[in-house]
Amino acid sequence: MAHRARLREVILCDSITSRCYCSIRFATDQFRPRMSTFAPNQEGETSPPEVQHSTEEPLAYRAVHSGFWAIISSYWTIGFGFLANIALIRLLTPEIYGEFALAMFFAMLFDLLSKSGLNFAFANYRTIDGESLGTLLALSVLMGIGSLLLAALATPALLAAGYAPSIPLIIVTLIGINLIGAWLWPFTAVLETELHFKPIALITSGVTVLSYVPAFWLALNGLGQYSLLSQAASSTLLTLLGMGIYVLHAQRHLLRLRWRYSGTLARQFLRFGLTTGLGNFIASLLVHIDNFILGTLAGTTTLGYYDRAYRIAQWPSLLLNPIIGRTAVFTYNQLRDDQTRLRRSTMMVLWTSANLSIPLALALFFSAPELVPLVFGAQWAPAIPLLRILLIVAVLRPIWDNVWSMLVGLGLPQRVIALSLFQLSVLVIAGTLLTWLASATGMAVAVVLMFACGLALAYTQLKSRLTIDLRDTFVGPLAALTLTVIGYLALCASS
Repeated sequence: MAHRARLREVILCDSITSRCYCSIRFATDQFRPRMSTFAPNQEGETSPPEVQHSTEEPLAYRAVHSGFWAIISSYWTIGFGFLANIALIRLLTPEIYGEFALAMFFAMLFDLLSKSGLNFAFANYRTIDGESLGTLLALSVLMGIGSLLLAALATPALLAAGYAPSIPLIIVTLIGINLIGAWLWPFTAVLETELHFKPIALITSGVTVLSYVPAFWLALNGLGQYSLLSQAASSTLLTLLGMGIYVLHAQRHLLRLRWRYSGTLARQFLRFGLTTGLGNFIASLLVHIDNFILGTLAGTTTLGYYDRAYRIAQWPSLLLNPIIGRTAVFTYNQLRDDQTRLRRSTMMVLWTSANLSIPLALALFFSAPELVPLVFGAQWAPAIPLLRILLIVAVLRPIWDNVWSMLVGLGLPQRVIALSLFQLSVLVIAGTLLTWLASATGMAVAVVLMFACGLALAYTQLKSRLTIDLRDTFVGPLAALTLTVIGYLALCASS
C-alpha cells in the first residue's frame, strides 16, 4: 500500500524493484502453461473472446514490457516523493514524523491482509473464474474487517499506555482505508497474475503527485499534525478511484462472472498464503520494530530525528540498487552449479558494493553537519550524530542485499527467513537494552549490530557452498575508510 512505502521510501526502494523482477520470474516459471486464461468451471463460465485472444501475446514480451513500466513507476514514485518530502520536512516537526512512524508500526502489526499472502495464493491457483475471485474477495474483506476490529480494540490500550491520541487515529484511519481497498483487491490480483503492471504503474505515478496537494495545504495552514496522514490517505483513496475506473473500463468481463465463495478454496488459499505472509511479516517487523522500541522508550520527537537519520543513511542503497540489485538473484541462479563462475560473480558484486558504498557513506559522513541543516532545516540538527552512526549500515546493507540475492538464487529461501528471525532477535534484545542506556544513539548502534551479526551468520552458512575471500575484497576499502575518518576527526579536534 502507498502509505507503507511512504514511511521509509529509501530503505524500501530496493524491495520495490526486486519485487517487480521477482514477480516476473515467479509468474513466468510457475504459470507458463496457463497464464492469462479463464478456465471453464462447473457452471460453464468462460472469459469473453477478447480475453482469450490476449493469450496470444508472448509471455516473455509481456513480462519485460510490464516489468519496465513497474520499474519506471517505482523510480518516479521514489524520486518525486523524495523531492516532495524535502519540502514537506521543512514545514513539519520531528514529533509529527515520530508519531507517524510509531503509528505505522501498529498499522503494520494489525494489518491481517498483508500477512495472509492471498495475492500469492491466488496467483498460484492459476485459474481465474467466479469461484476464485469470489473467494479472494470474501477473504480480503474479512481480513480487512478483522484488522479494523483489532485496531479499534487496541485503541483504549494504546491510550492507557500513554501513547498520543493522534497515534490510534492514524492507525484506525489507515486500516479503515485498507478495508475499502480490499473490495478491489481481486482486480489488482488479476492484473499482477497476468503480468499487466502498466495500468497499476500509470495510476500510481499520477496519484503520487496529487496525493501531496492536501499534505502541503494542511502544513501551510497550521494543520501539520494531519499532513502526513492526509498524504497517505489521499494516496490510497486516489489509487482506489483510479483502479475503480480502470475496472469499469477494461475489466468489466470479470464483473459478468458469477462470483461465489468456496470454503474449500478458501482453506487452500490460506494454507498457501500464510507461509508467504509469514516471511513478509518478519521482513516488516525487521523494518519497523526499531521505531516501536525507540518511540515507546524515548518518545516520538527522538524517534522523528532517528527516522530522518535512518532514511538519509539509505541514500547509497538507493543509488547502488539499479547497478547491483536488479540481476543478482538471476545471475546466482544461473551459475549455482558452476562454482568457479559463481565465486567470480560474487566477488565482483561484493567488490563493487564496497568500493561504491564506502565513498558515498564517507561523503555523507563529512558533509552531514552542513547537509542536514541546508536540506531539511536547522531543527533537524540532532539527527546528525545518529546519521553518522547509521552510515555504517549504508556500507553493510548492500552487502546484506547481495547475501539475500545469493541465498534465494541458490535455492535457499528458508535460510533468509531463519536469518531474518535471528536479526530480529538481535535487534529486539540489543535495541531495547541500548535504547534504555543511550536513547536513539543506542538504537542506531543496535541496528549496526543487527546487520553485522546477520552477515556473520550468513557467511558461516555460505562457507560450505561457496569459498569467498573477504580479506582481498574488503581490507583495502575498510583501511582507507578508517584512515580517512581518523584523519578527519583529528583535523576537527585540532581546529
